[in-house]
Amino acid sequence: MVAMGYCQNCNEYFCSACLKFHRKQSMSRNHVVLEGKSMPNFLVPGVDVEPCSELCSMHTNEIVKFYCSSHDKIGCGDCMVLKHKACKVERTQDISCSYFNGPQHKKLVETVGQFLQNLEDLGACIQLAEEDMNASYSKAMTDINTFRKEVNIYLDEAEAEIMAEVNNWKKKNGKTFSELNNDKISIQNEIKELEEKLKLQSKKANELFMAAKQMKERMITIDTSIKQMFQKGQTQSFMFEPSSEIKQIISSKLPLGKLAEEIIKRNTQNKHTLDDMEPQFDGEINIKTPEDKSDCSMIASALISPSQIVLADYNNKCLKMVDIEQRKLSTRHELFTEPVDVAVVSRNLIAVTLPHEQKIQFLSITQKNTLTESHDINVNGTVRKIACQNDKLIIGYTDKIEILNMKGHVVKTISSPCLSWIAGIAFSHDSLALFVSDGSIKKSSVYKFDFDGNILATYNDKTPVKVGGLTVTPDGTVLVCNWTRNGSIHMISPACKKIKEILQQNEHVQSPYSVSFCCQTNRLFLSNSKGSIAPELKNALKIFQMM
Repeated sequence: MVAMGYCQNCNEYFCSACLKFHRKQSMSRNHVVLEGKSMPNFLVPGVDVEPCSELCSMHTNEIVKFYCSSHDKIGCGDCMVLKHKACKVERTQDISCSYFNGPQHKKLVETVGQFLQNLEDLGACIQLAEEDMNASYSKAMTDINTFRKEVNIYLDEAEAEIMAEVNNWKKKNGKTFSELNNDKISIQNEIKELEEKLKLQSKKANELFMAAKQMKERMITIDTSIKQMFQKGQTQSFMFEPSSEIKQIISSKLPLGKLAEEIIKRNTQNKHTLDDMEPQFDGEINIKTPEDKSDCSMIASALISPSQIVLADYNNKCLKMVDIEQRKLSTRHELFTEPVDVAVVSRNLIAVTLPHEQKIQFLSITQKNTLTESHDINVNGTVRKIACQNDKLIIGYTDKIEILNMKGHVVKTISSPCLSWIAGIAFSHDSLALFVSDGSIKKSSVYKFDFDGNILATYNDKTPVKVGGLTVTPDGTVLVCNWTRNGSIHMISPACKKIKEILQQNEHVQSPYSVSFCCQTNRLFLSNSKGSIAPELKNALKIFQMM
């Protein structure tokens, strides 16, 4: 039904039936009622007051027609008589128009809207949780494979050590047996010579006597030599005793590891991500050693673990491993030629590019945290940059990129007219693309490529006059060095959009070339590299805490 009248005294609209009843009641017959065009149009609700059709849940043959404001309950006539006899009861048709667009109705609409918004937020959280689950699955699979490789590497190294010991023992005993045989033949010849001499003198008593006396001392020497040979021939045999600890592990059938529950709490109202944080200087680690012939040029870095980072020192032709927690250099490994980039293959294996040798050198990290050369791969030119992930190597020459398997076979070659001086290369956080910083003189840019060589996005900004190395954080943020004297770090999104610039005009930052980030500790590691800057800037690894 449509409102046909408006009572100014009651401030309510009425349909035709209600209006007729309202005028008949003694208490309201004298109220001022406006009809038709006289009604206030701005208050007329665009809603029909339809007859009630809702059946009562208690009295199923009755229709809900009444409302008790004292108890905020609706019900049929029977309900009102039985339970609300003493209450103020009104017909729903009489009050429904005033309820429409009233404060209670508006609050209900807002509440329903908030519920819908909450469900939308829940959907977003579910989607993010699903993404986290997929990321956790991928990371768990990668970690399991990496750990298995570490176990295999450990077993291979342990086997090689014990086999080398067996071979050394065999070689030592073999040498002893060879010497014994030579000595045996020599003494045998000497005894035969004595025997022949005795036969020749056998019928001449005087000469036989003289020869026998002359041989006496010689016989003593031969007897001593034979006894010594018997002693020398008593070599110690050996047997292999398996490690009791490893046998215990095998017999216990311990699992390779376990899945630890990680609860990720999300607050859609107050996110605290990397782009919300600001860097605070957290100290530096001196990485120059007495063996260094010149100031350091830390041209690349790679994070091995939250407590360990490896640096490539171009000027001093070496790799340097740094203990982050102890804030000191732990290992220095000399190379034959200048390294340009370094990447972590697994927890116990790293790879370094040697452009002058046109090869990639792999080095194992021993249990004593020293580096030993493992194997190398020859490549098709002056290789500069390298990244490794999921059994895949991506290497950058001056102006092209190659994707290799772990054996060094070329899977794909990416060439682009945009590339002329590759300064950095890194996998995207989802491993579906790669980022390349190109520090050409004409135009410094960051490109995002897919593995077919298509450019997905480009970052061009006037500030980075010359870009340097870059790294990608687990949340997809790209950190790229602005390799200038008043340099900085540019923070860009996975779509190559600028988020912000940090560390500009910082006293600890000049010509930054390599950058690494630890998501577990929110630490940023920075190396300055250029001949013209002060030694204290070149010879130290700078650490910043993101807060």
